[in-house]
Amino acid sequence: MIDCSVCGRQALGRRTTNNGQPCCFGCQAAARVDAALTCPDGAIRPELQPVRDALAATSGPRSLLTNWHSLAGLHLLTEIAQGRISLTHETLDARPQTFSVTYLRSVLVATGALPPRDENTARLHHYAAQIVAEIDDVELRGVLTRYARWHVVRRAKTNRHGLISAATAAGCRHDIQKAKAFVDHLTTHEHTLDNYSQSCLDAWLARDHGKRLGFLRWLTHSGYLTRCQLPAPAPQKNPGHDIDPSSQLDLARQFLHDPDSASVEDRAAACLILLYAQPIAKIATLTTTDIHIAGSDTFIRLGREPLLLIPPLDTLVTALPAAKPFGTASALADKRWLFTGKNAGTHLAPASLMRRMHNLGITARASRNTALLHLASTTPPAVFAHLIGISIGTATHWAELSGSAWNNYAAARR
Repeated sequence: MIDCSVCGRQALGRRTTNNGQPCCFGCQAAARVDAALTCPDGAIRPELQPVRDALAATSGPRSLLTNWHSLAGLHLLTEIAQGRISLTHETLDARPQTFSVTYLRSVLVATGALPPRDENTARLHHYAAQIVAEIDDVELRGVLTRYARWHVVRRAKTNRHGLISAATAAGCRHDIQKAKAFVDHLTTHEHTLDNYSQSCLDAWLARDHGKRLGFLRWLTHSGYLTRCQLPAPAPQKNPGHDIDPSSQLDLARQFLHDPDSASVEDRAAACLILLYAQPIAKIATLTTTDIHIAGSDTFIRLGREPLLLIPPLDTLVTALPAAKPFGTASALADKRWLFTGKNAGTHLAPASLMRRMHNLGITARASRNTALLHLASTTPPAVFAHLIGISIGTATHWAELSGSAWNNYAAARR
């Protein structure tokens, strides 16, 4: 510990850094940031002043100093601050999307230096443009452009915040990849969409193990492949639910009552999966506005109607957000997210939450299906559909799978 000659505080630092005087790591980090963000005219751009304040207020100034030269995001920020490159999303899009660039973008958005945008949607548009640009044939490029832009990207399902999730974006990229593979097949074998025969299609389908016919069905509905007939859609399979319900309830009790079983975040997320069949992507985007406390009762809004949380799950949920972001993100955290992410102002990434649940022995899809079967066997579809946020049709399907008949429920209630 030293008595800092700059700020006067007693803190960790070096004894002779400030012209032979002691200086704490916080003041050293602030000086380094100021030097990097100062323009040639000797001032810091007004839009970058909040970024400077957040960097200077980092909870780990020593780490910032130690890793300064290896942090690509800081070098990119210096180029922006000194006017060598422009402060735009397009500038960051042109760089490899490493963690440093993603982290810098989140800081710039959280401080207002860049306007917010749906990152998954923006990256999906960029990806689609790159794939389409690889097609040399003008007609086929136009067809793939229409499919990717208007059928895949434009129709991508958004979450409860009006954004495309990472999982949805990954599915869209896969659909575009399958379409590009078929277009490459046409080009390689010198086929056109007008002369493509049924035998060629059958041979392609025999080799295609992806079983994604979305592009081919779109082509036929759009007036292409007039000489071909696609196979009928395969019958819908019953979802897997091979987890013993009693074992799942025992696991839920463990996370509810054992404080040593996992962190508060993970215990709350696990219970929402095991008891209320919530998808990972939805749990990660829950906010403080989804929680309502009325007296001694705590409600959470997962669907149309608020759901009364059982104790002690209510205590776990109201303790969120529990985890604190590290570094600069700690000063720019968006306190509305129940599950806070690593980047400034973001929620926890669904993929990260999925890994954490897997480490706890929870297979998200199978556990959700088991919970849905239990809910469908004990609660009328119209009731639990509105409480957990699924459609009436989906809830009815699960009631049929569970063997429950609720046709006389309304009359019994009357």
